[in-house]
Amino acid sequence: MNATDLETEPVTRLSDFPEGSMKMVKVDGQRVCLVRTASGVHALDHACPHEGYGLTQGVLDGETLTCAWHNWKFRVSDGACVLGEENVQTHGVTVDDEGGVRVTLNRPDPAEVRVRVTESLRRGIERDYVGQVSRDVVRLLRADEHPGELIWQGIAHGAPRGEFGWGHSIASATDCLSMIDLYDGDQRALPIVQGIAGIAETQRYRPVQVLPDPATDPRTITAPAFRAAVEAEALGEAQSLLRGAIHRGDTADDLRPWFTQIVSDHHLSYGHAAIYGQKAFELLDMIGWERADTVLPHLVPTIVYGTREDGLPYMRPFMKAMADVDLGSLTRVEADPGWSDDGRLEAAILGRDRVAPVAAVTTALREGAGVDGVLDVVVDAVSERMLRYDFDGEFDFDDDFGWLDITHGITYAHAIRWHHHHVDRADPSLSEDLVRLAYFSAFLGYWTGRHEWHTHVGDRHDVAPLSTDVGTYGDELQRQSQTDGTTAFIVHAHAVKTSRAAALEARRRDTALPLDAVSLFLNAPKLERFVAATVHRSIDFLAGRAPRDT
Repeated sequence: MNATDLETEPVTRLSDFPEGSMKMVKVDGQRVCLVRTASGVHALDHACPHEGYGLTQGVLDGETLTCAWHNWKFRVSDGACVLGEENVQTHGVTVDDEGGVRVTLNRPDPAEVRVRVTESLRRGIERDYVGQVSRDVVRLLRADEHPGELIWQGIAHGAPRGEFGWGHSIASATDCLSMIDLYDGDQRALPIVQGIAGIAETQRYRPVQVLPDPATDPRTITAPAFRAAVEAEALGEAQSLLRGAIHRGDTADDLRPWFTQIVSDHHLSYGHAAIYGQKAFELLDMIGWERADTVLPHLVPTIVYGTREDGLPYMRPFMKAMADVDLGSLTRVEADPGWSDDGRLEAAILGRDRVAPVAAVTTALREGAGVDGVLDVVVDAVSERMLRYDFDGEFDFDDDFGWLDITHGITYAHAIRWHHHHVDRADPSLSEDLVRLAYFSAFLGYWTGRHEWHTHVGDRHDVAPLSTDVGTYGDELQRQSQTDGTTAFIVHAHAVKTSRAAALEARRRDTALPLDAVSLFLNAPKLERFVAATVHRSIDFLAGRAPRDT
C-alpha cells in the first residue's frame, strides 16, 4: 500500500467537525468521506462500493455508517462491510496539535490490488453477487490482471462443484473468454463477468466433488483403459487414470485423442459431450495446461453419465443402417477439395426418413466429401431449418422442442470439426472415430427437424445482415449475445456458444448463412422460463400420457 500525504493544509478542523458528524472533503481531487466518532476521526472513500452513491448522505450510528440508498453498512474504523457485499477503502488520518485534520490517501499498487481484489472476487463468485463480481473484474483489469486469470477464478470454483460434471456454464465461460478480443479497455469486463456469472448462478452453495487419487501404474494409464472405464461407467477409475496421465506429464496433444475417442463411442446427450470436450481443451489453451487437473477430471462425469442416444428407439433405425457401413474403407478415401453437395445430402438431413442420412453421408464420403464436407452440409441444413422455424412452436407445451434443440445442430457440427482438426488422424482407429462422428452430426442435423414432422415447415424468414463482411457480421452477433438479450441462463449460454460457432463456421467458408440463422435466433421470440411447460408435462405424465418423441 502506497500512502502519501497529499495535502499541505488540513481538510478541516476538529472545532468545525463535531463528534457524530460526517463531511465530504477532497484530497488530491478524490472525494473522501470524513467521519468523527467516539473512537476518533476516520476517512473512507466517499463512493459506496455498491453503486457509487455518496456515503455522507447516509446515517451514522456509533461506529457504523449506513448508505442511504441500499442499506449497506460499514464499520468506519476499517471500512469492513457488515451488511452488503464488499468493504470500502479507508485512508490515513492525522490530527495536529491545533486540531487540524489531514488525510493521507491510501493508493494500493497493482500487485496489492490483485491479491486483495481477487479474494473479494472469489467471495462474490461463491455467493453469486454479480455486482461485486463485476466491480472486482473491472478493478482487476485496471490492475493489469490477465483476463484468463479472472475466468479461472470462476472455473476453479465451478468445475469441482458440478454434480454430474461441469456443463453449460463452463462451456459458456470458455466462449466468453474467446470473445475478449472483441472488446477494449474496461469493456472487456462484459464477457468476463457474463462467463463468471453463469458459473456463480449454477454452482452456488454446491459441495465440492472430491476426485480419486491419480493412478500410478504406467501399465494401466493408457487410452484404451480410459476408454473402457468410461464405457463401463466406472467414473472413479476413469478419473484416476486421467489424473495419472496428467500427473506423469501427458500434454494436451497426448490427451485430446482420449476425449475424441470416448465422445465417438456413442451419440451422447444431444452432442453435449463432444462440445464440452472441445471447450475443455480450448479453455486450457487460454488459461494454461497446468489447470488440466481441475478442468478435465471434473468433465468426465458429464461423459460417463451422458445419455447414450444411439440405443434409444428414435435412433435405432439410423444405427442399424450405419452398422452395415464399412467405416474403415471410408477413411481411405482421399478428400476432394472441390467436392460439393449435389443436394442429396442436404435433402436427406432436411427430410423425414431417419435412415436416409446414412446412405447420403456414405455416398458423400465415397465421392470425396471428407469429414469437413459432410459437416459443411450439416451446418447449412441446420441453418436453413433455423431460418424456417415457426415461432409458434416455441410455446407448444405438448412438444418438448424449441430453439435450443435446433441450435445444437450447428454447435455439435462445429465441435466435431474441432475434433477432426485437433487430433492426429494417422491412427486408423481414430480415423474411424472421426467418420463415426460425422455420421452422428448428420443424424443430429436431421433430428433437429422433428418438430416440423407433426406441424409444418414454416416460411423462410428474411434477415437483414448486420454487415456485408462475414467477419464483421460474426463479431457483431457475438457481441449481441453478451448484451442480456435473453434472460434465463440456459438460453443465454446457447446464444453465446451458437453465435461463436456460427461466426467461426461462416468465416471458414465466407458464407453468411449460419450468421443469418443465428441473427434470427437472437432476435426471435423465445420461451425462457420453463415452469409452465414443466407443469403441463408433469400433469400429462401423472395422467399416464406418454411424451411425444418424434
